[in-house]
Amino acid sequence: MHALVRFAQIAAGNTFSTAEIHPHAVDALGCSADKYSLGSLRSDMSKLRAKKLMEKLPHLRRYRLTREGYSICLLFLKLFERIYAPLTAGLLRPFTGDSNLQQQKRTQLDRLYQKVVDDLDKLIAAVGLKAAA
Repeated sequence: MHALVRFAQIAAGNTFSTAEIHPHAVDALGCSADKYSLGSLRSDMSKLRAKKLMEKLPHLRRYRLTREGYSICLLFLKLFERIYAPLTAGLLRPFTGDSNLQQQKRTQLDRLYQKVVDDLDKLIAAVGLKAAA
């Protein structure tokens, strides 16, 4: 999604080819082109096309995001950068002393963070999802 909403596409009439965005997708994922091949990108793009978030231009090897696709990409990216990444960092590398700290001695940010984690757990339980093993 980072690669799809780049401002560089504006100069090309909001269109792009898979070859043009592949290096940017690899960079955004933080991996090598061997790990995320052009074929993998095309497969992911076909899923976006099936969901009507992206469209292929007729008679060309170029694509463009739909209006809804652009909005959804921006929403997911904002959620990732503002919520998911910080929450994940706290879950994967928590400070061990935090669990022993009394609730009233925690900062407001820590209390809010814990509330978000608890509410997400309740939401996951309510919709019947289970954590992957």
